[in-house]
Amino acid sequence: MLLFVALLMSFLPLGVKALPFVPTTDPSSSTTYWYQLRAGSKYLCVINTNFPGLERVYASDINRTSDEYLWCFVGNEQSGYKVYSKYMKQYYTGLIYFGNADDSDVLHYEAASGNYFYLYILDSQERFYLNCANGDFWASDEERTSFYVTQVIDGSYPRHDKNLVGYRYLDGGFSVNGVENASNLVDNNASTKYCGFPSSCWVTIEASEPVAVTQYSIVTANDSRPQAKRALRNWWLAGSMDNENWSVIDHVTDCARMPFANQEEVVFTPQYGGSDKYKYFRFSCPDAASDLVQLSEVWINEQVHTWESPIVTEPTCGVHGTRVYHCSDCNAYKTETLAPTGDHNYVDGVCTVCGKQENVTVLLDNGQVNPYYIKCINGYRYSDETWPTPPEGWNTVNYFDTEWDDLLMPTASPGHSDGPFTSLIYNSYWYGEYNCYWMRRRFTLQEVPANAIFKLHYVHDDNMWVYVNGKEVLHADGWTTTPSNCTWANSHETLEIPASAFRVGYNVLGIYIQQNTGGAYLDYDLTMEIGDGITGDVTGDGNVDIADVNAVINMMLGKVAQTASGDVTGDGNVDIADVNAVINLMLMK
Repeated sequence: MLLFVALLMSFLPLGVKALPFVPTTDPSSSTTYWYQLRAGSKYLCVINTNFPGLERVYASDINRTSDEYLWCFVGNEQSGYKVYSKYMKQYYTGLIYFGNADDSDVLHYEAASGNYFYLYILDSQERFYLNCANGDFWASDEERTSFYVTQVIDGSYPRHDKNLVGYRYLDGGFSVNGVENASNLVDNNASTKYCGFPSSCWVTIEASEPVAVTQYSIVTANDSRPQAKRALRNWWLAGSMDNENWSVIDHVTDCARMPFANQEEVVFTPQYGGSDKYKYFRFSCPDAASDLVQLSEVWINEQVHTWESPIVTEPTCGVHGTRVYHCSDCNAYKTETLAPTGDHNYVDGVCTVCGKQENVTVLLDNGQVNPYYIKCINGYRYSDETWPTPPEGWNTVNYFDTEWDDLLMPTASPGHSDGPFTSLIYNSYWYGEYNCYWMRRRFTLQEVPANAIFKLHYVHDDNMWVYVNGKEVLHADGWTTTPSNCTWANSHETLEIPASAFRVGYNVLGIYIQQNTGGAYLDYDLTMEIGDGITGDVTGDGNVDIADVNAVINMMLGKVAQTASGDVTGDGNVDIADVNAVINLMLMK
């Protein structure tokens, strides 16, 4: 700041009192200089009070990076310089700087408390300090003697990180039109975007000082939902000190994390770079899911937002809600999912709101009800008949999956919405063809009743294998046959899994699914209900074993009378299909 003041004074004629700040005539201008007032670790802040139209200034140790701590000075020598709060988005009532000879330059009287606030500007032209008086008495020695040093925020840098490092556009690639150009990526406005071809999607960002990258953000475009095929897929982030020699900071391929929400920030941790500092940053996207790619902002390091009161969609007993925040500073959005309430209204055992059965326990939600994250890894097919080998033990409870990716489900290919799954929810993209996913979801069971009936409901495209605690329970080739504009209720298939596949404590449901060509989609849930008996226990002894196989054979051959327990498949007959069903259940042990 001393250097800043010295430079400023060097351009003024002798005898002219230099302003300790750069005034503006319009606080909404992108070239406005913003200031912080501080003394050591204390920062001058403006806050709302419980009284309409009344605000209060105070010194605090809390996070100084919020807009609450940013001020600018608006006016001229004739009208004086009003103090404008970026947080309040209004002038601080009564504070006007005229440059009086006695240095008591700024005064505000707060009627509710009877306090006078003086913002002194010293002859050294480099410091402010705040005093508070109640009548003729100073409020405290600390307030009387605390000096607040100005920290300038250069308005030529539209965006600043939490440490007040500024970032601005330097250069960029061509766009499909003159409006949606690369400069929009660093304009601190998520409602504007870059749209162009992947080969020309690049931008150079200049920082106000060299910084190391601990994280960076990509903000989705203002129409990401209707233009979901343009979501980012691959990109590079590089750093340089001279804008000529570049070092890779991060390289992402086949990313499925970009949400389908408009103007939403997605934070990434770079793979490389470490503590190396850079003055310039180059972001480029050489490939995308379609011919065009679009995004609204690229931010370096942790950001600070001014979130307004959220718009809330309340959850119901069986469907999630949302809490959507809007940043008044940059127009970005943040969405939080609110879990279903579970407050069902049961009539004759069925919820009149969502249709859930009263005796059914939901162990794993599907994404139509409540979007969920799944642990996963992705692989690509080597040849027509050769797929990559999965990690050993990947589908067992004790497998260490913390290094796996977190994928927001349900997931779908970019073209899936053109087909029968149009009405089904999807939250992430499954890119490419001839690749596969291994996926894991863990859950806990307090008990496993012998007569429990576990049901897996699923929609899949393409081939899928399902495992419970390492044992295969399903292999389904092809895809789920669904009607046009299907809903979850009329599209999912159901698999009944014997209780013997589960155990008390941690359980894991693993899915291996392949995407060959065409569309891709996956969503599923797992429920448990208590039945009248054990499926396949034809003899009623509490076990499914060879005795039950023999019992079904005897019923089928007419050696004993047929009973309902022998109709294991539920088709109304006791035949060879029931024999096979009992054998399969017995082998699940």
